[in-house]
Amino acid sequence: MKPQPGGEGLPDSRPRTCFLVQAGFGTAFTYLTSGVFLSGLAILMGAGDILVSYLSVIVNICGVLILIFPAFLERFTSRKRMTVALTILSRLATIFLVTIPVLFPARMQLYVFVPTVVAAFALQAQTTVVLNQWMLGFIDEKRSGRYISLRQTLTLTVTVVLSLAGGRFMDLMGGKYIGFAILFAAAALMGIFEVILLTGTPDGEPYQSSSRGCRFRDIAGLPLKNRCFTGFVAYIFIFYLLLTISDSYTMVYMMKYLALPYQIVTGLYMIISLPQIVLLSFWGRLSDRCGHEFTLKMSIWFFAGETLFMSFANAQNWYLFIPAAFLISSAANAGFVISVFNRRYELMPADNRIVYDNFYTAAIGLGSILGPLTGGAVKGLIDARTAAAGSAAAGSAAFTGIRVLYLISTAGILLLQFTYFYFRRRQKIRESQKH
Repeated sequence: MKPQPGGEGLPDSRPRTCFLVQAGFGTAFTYLTSGVFLSGLAILMGAGDILVSYLSVIVNICGVLILIFPAFLERFTSRKRMTVALTILSRLATIFLVTIPVLFPARMQLYVFVPTVVAAFALQAQTTVVLNQWMLGFIDEKRSGRYISLRQTLTLTVTVVLSLAGGRFMDLMGGKYIGFAILFAAAALMGIFEVILLTGTPDGEPYQSSSRGCRFRDIAGLPLKNRCFTGFVAYIFIFYLLLTISDSYTMVYMMKYLALPYQIVTGLYMIISLPQIVLLSFWGRLSDRCGHEFTLKMSIWFFAGETLFMSFANAQNWYLFIPAAFLISSAANAGFVISVFNRRYELMPADNRIVYDNFYTAAIGLGSILGPLTGGAVKGLIDARTAAAGSAAAGSAAFTGIRVLYLISTAGILLLQFTYFYFRRRQKIRESQKH
């Protein structure tokens, strides 16, 4: 395969530098308009527990909607033009969210908020897919783990700074609307810088499909024909489903039931971000040396530790178990974000990659929908059974229900890992016998 622009043998590092800086601006925009701040804005408009829990994984959920786009996007030869156009559209749709409390009466706000969130984050999910296709043309495959770790380190540095500043700012503003308006305005400025930077970044080689192109019937058909890729997607789908059964309720648990201030919530999430600045380099080297599949399997074990520790947390001991869980989550996320990125592109063919990437993203989205839905059903059963026992039992039901969800996630992830190792071992034995 001939070297791509900026790849091995081509010294020009400008595109890679541009993508690094873009990651900083993009992270700043996303952080200020999602996560704890988006959840806080939704709570301000009267959102319930289920809606807030879904907001924590909204980017993944909206990935389902992009499954229909490849047949259209594969026709474009310039990844740069697609990325810039989608970035502009997604940023405008996201900024519109903060105007809803001003433009619409209280009874209509959530009815406008929900479809706008879905549209905005579906556009963001598709933007990420196309951006990755553009960026991959400039990355040396042998050093991809280290490059992605460097890019992720920059995003985490931005996250840490904004965690300190944003959480403190919202506490000073008392969680009022004006605080969200200022944060979204700052995000809009980051979005403008991001678009300017992307516009000045060199485009890659024009994309030309070697086949007759992608048709709507190929959207699921092409990936399903690739057994290795389909097996990988099924593994990641089940993992996301099991994790989000409980993990999607972490934000609402801390903000609503534990009633922790914004500064404490953002400070706790820094426990996930800060160690990764050191851990990412280790995981990146390990992924390049031992393989992306090995690193992916190792990182997922840590998520079982995170959910186990979260199951121990309650109103009296949260300051011990939540930081411990988040520290384990830091190690898990550092390895996962590098290995899952490289592993999926390792298994994709060079042709029709948007089809494969959208299929993968949609699978994550489906898992992120079914996970909170399953968690909500289990939590609802627990709440219903304890409500009849009296006000004291009903008052503790929310804490009990969420903690049970974490135990379910822990057991599920452990079972998934043992099952995956068993079948992979059998597959390798069969392959060795053939040779």
